[in-house]
Amino acid sequence: MLGYDPEDLVGTSIFDLIDRTEHPRAAEALNRIMMSKGSPGPVEVLIKRKDGSRVWLEGNLRPAHNVFGELIEWVDVLRDVSERKDAERALVRALAEADAAAEAKSQFLANMSHELRTPLTSIIGFSDLLARENTLSSESRDFVSKLSRASRTLLNVVNDVLDLSKLENGALELDLTSFNVARVIEDAIALLAPQAESKGLVIRSSFEPPACADAPVWLYGDDMRINQVLLNLLSNAVKFTDNGAINVNVSVQPRASGRTLLMISVIDSGVGMSEVQLAKLFDRFSQADGSISRRYGGTGLGLAISRRLMELMGGSISVESEPGRGSCFTVKLELDVSDPVEEVAREASVELDRSINILLAEDHPANRELVAAFLKDSGVKLSFATNGAEALAMVSRNDYDLVLMDIQMPVMDGVSATKAIRQLQGRGATLPIIALSANVLPGQIRQYEQDGFTGHVGKPINVGALFAAISSALHVTA
Repeated sequence: MLGYDPEDLVGTSIFDLIDRTEHPRAAEALNRIMMSKGSPGPVEVLIKRKDGSRVWLEGNLRPAHNVFGELIEWVDVLRDVSERKDAERALVRALAEADAAAEAKSQFLANMSHELRTPLTSIIGFSDLLARENTLSSESRDFVSKLSRASRTLLNVVNDVLDLSKLENGALELDLTSFNVARVIEDAIALLAPQAESKGLVIRSSFEPPACADAPVWLYGDDMRINQVLLNLLSNAVKFTDNGAINVNVSVQPRASGRTLLMISVIDSGVGMSEVQLAKLFDRFSQADGSISRRYGGTGLGLAISRRLMELMGGSISVESEPGRGSCFTVKLELDVSDPVEEVAREASVELDRSINILLAEDHPANRELVAAFLKDSGVKLSFATNGAEALAMVSRNDYDLVLMDIQMPVMDGVSATKAIRQLQGRGATLPIIALSANVLPGQIRQYEQDGFTGHVGKPINVGALFAAISSALHVTA
């Protein structure tokens, strides 16, 4: 095994055979053996062969005693474990490469999200502004409506890909809060109702017990993710149903554990599915069959994401369906009961003081024009900087009430500019600075907070979210 003759080993120490890099670990192992009364278990060492090559050996050194209990010798049996060690090293390398690949994929998706969201900010924003114009002809208004729907569909695809990536990497975090069950159901139905009505469908809801609809039940969980799952189920129900109705049955049942079982069923009268189609329904990028994507569109990610979201929240999603007889999707989730919280009126608008002086740092001319259009009717004073360096210089010379800061800009990026502003004398340390960024992952938003930002508004910019962020930063009450 090692190539030595017996005379080669006379007068040598075991450490003469052990590779120098292994001396500290071997000494520690030998000390454990000497201190123990029995064998401490297998020990692996890297041994030098006579020809200079190295081999991994595993030994199990044991003491041998005479009839008087005296130690007379040590007995060891060695075996070559080089192949196993090579396999272990290969596995470690493979894991490191897999981690690096996952990190590269996450970074790629984050970059792609930014590059896609930046033009979508202009497309969606200006479409919304055009839709408010009273001078549009009916044909032009129809064009704008189609443009808006198409851009939001693209945004949903971007969001789905990001969600799936975060779920696969274990990076998606839940945002737990108190929520009104009936409100979540009503909001989802209200959003899909126009699409259903355009096909002659009606969406009905029922609650068990019926009092839940009138006497709100408050639970503690991630209502936004529950809403996301429900919207996906309702959207599919509307998409695959040509006539009839869609029913949303909600059940709230107290459990012996003190928690509450929330069960939501979405039942449609659509095309239904076969057992073969059901078997792969929740697979990512999968649809009932190839013709589905051609006829109805979609990426095949929605149900895969919904299932993983439910599992992340400790719940489940199941389906029953027959061809030609519709489908019934049911989600079940156990949540803690919560105390009611004050709800903000959904139609409330934020009015900003006309004396407010705002600096917008944004390198894209279209985005500067869009934000200016959003803020036009508020009457606030708006100044512009095209990069972080300009923003820093303008803040040092002027007294602004708030800064809207893009992140990726030439000369100086938004993060560097914000950190520099925080070092300025006077109000720099407390000046509200809101990040306007296509980077919307939870970890990225937390990092912005650590970098000194007061708030964050994701791109594509929603005018309501923009006003809410400004209001919150300036402590303006809606």
